[in-house]
Amino acid sequence: MTSLEKFVSILTPNRQLLAANLLDKNWFKNTDISVQKAILSLPDDHEGFVFDLSNRPDMIGSLEIVKLIKFVEGDYLIIPVFEVYSHTSKKTFTKEYVSWKMGHRPGIKGVLFVETSGKITHFINIEADKFPVAAKTYDAVGGIFQYTKQEVVDLPSQIQNILKKKLGLNKLDIKRFIDLGNINTDNGLTINYPGIFAAIIDGKEAQNLVKIHPVNDKIAVKDYLVSIIPIEQLSKYISGIDDAFFLSIVARLLAKKVISL
Repeated sequence: MTSLEKFVSILTPNRQLLAANLLDKNWFKNTDISVQKAILSLPDDHEGFVFDLSNRPDMIGSLEIVKLIKFVEGDYLIIPVFEVYSHTSKKTFTKEYVSWKMGHRPGIKGVLFVETSGKITHFINIEADKFPVAAKTYDAVGGIFQYTKQEVVDLPSQIQNILKKKLGLNKLDIKRFIDLGNINTDNGLTINYPGIFAAIIDGKEAQNLVKIHPVNDKIAVKDYLVSIIPIEQLSKYISGIDDAFFLSIVARLLAKKVISL
């Protein structure tokens, strides 16, 4: 038994399965044993990342993955760096990407709409200071979730909780939830593939929200500014909002004819 086989034998059953899948890949076999052990020793909250890595093929188009050189970690993100060989250019170089430690589906983001008498009348817009861009931006609302077998557990309930937290409410009744699938946020940089959604509340719920925080329909909640905007102003907002989540949600709702401009 090799030292790696001995190491794998003491891992949890699920991590042993991932190790077996990784060892089917030539690039992982070629990886230095210290890096192999470091990957397989990652904490449980990195299981999504290890799962994604175990499904990475040896060939991507004409690009052959030779080996994993190293990986770099932050508190939430992880960057694996690979040596690759191009069968087109006949050159060897490095490639890398950014992943959440919980894997390529780290959470979900959405937009909240108000419906009165069966018609969508308003949408709720959030402005927030964002550390990466060092500025205030419009933002879809959402959060990071842990997955069981790569699926979100009780998604509508999770979304209801995150919306209540963002809006500073003890209670919020979602009338209707629309799952809008997933999006690639930047497939040249990251494997991030979060879900997007629309949540519908009724007019009374929106009125209660205004009554709780009567500041010209604008609510100061921690680092967030929440605005209740008439749906007629949506086309004006689209031209000024750069947030990929917000724009993707609006585009899919338009395609589904849930809203119109």
